[in-house]
Amino acid sequence: MIASMARDPHLRGTRRQRLFARWYPRSGQRFEEAGQAELRERHLSSARGRTLDLGTGNGFSVPHYPAGVTDLVMLEPNPHLRAGLQQVTSRIRASRWEIVDGDAAALAFEDGSFDTVAASLVFCSLPDPGRALAELHRVLRPGGVFLFHEHVRGTGMHRVLHEVITPVQRLVADGCHPNRDFLGLLDRSAFTTLEVERLPMPGTHGGLVPLVVGVARRD
Repeated sequence: MIASMARDPHLRGTRRQRLFARWYPRSGQRFEEAGQAELRERHLSSARGRTLDLGTGNGFSVPHYPAGVTDLVMLEPNPHLRAGLQQVTSRIRASRWEIVDGDAAALAFEDGSFDTVAASLVFCSLPDPGRALAELHRVLRPGGVFLFHEHVRGTGMHRVLHEVITPVQRLVADGCHPNRDFLGLLDRSAFTTLEVERLPMPGTHGGLVPLVVGVARRD
């Protein structure tokens, strides 16, 4: 059984959402080809059962979910990116899937209704990332895992640069904050962090875009 709950692709969205959906898929593809795709494949290999993919975007992560994912819920608030997700549904291995609109800070799912939740390059742009972490924790069953793959603020001069460019980046990249301290937010959340790998984003140079990739658990 396959179900799609995507909204009407002709919904206007905001101007910022339209602009982001226009340039991001092409720009992001360069990083996928430079190694992001392999990183996603490795990172998502432990996803199991009913899985929530938060901020699915245009679907770069979708083909990398393993056969162990039985139900895939793809939440994407940008209507223009949601429309594009229809093009990748043929590559979904889960027997059931749906594309939904939603707010990461107020998820419309029952407590403990997912075995896995995942987010890739999402928390930089959320208006209330702390609340979003609390919501992911709520909808994850006890013992379930949160797979995160996020770019974070750098150190030294990179951190200074990230602070300087954040106001512009927020405008052109649909709210993206390159200066966000995701691990600090995660440490203050109810999650238990199990693994963290630090590495540069594939396709970038000199550690300009640092990533943290890892696993947290709801105890």
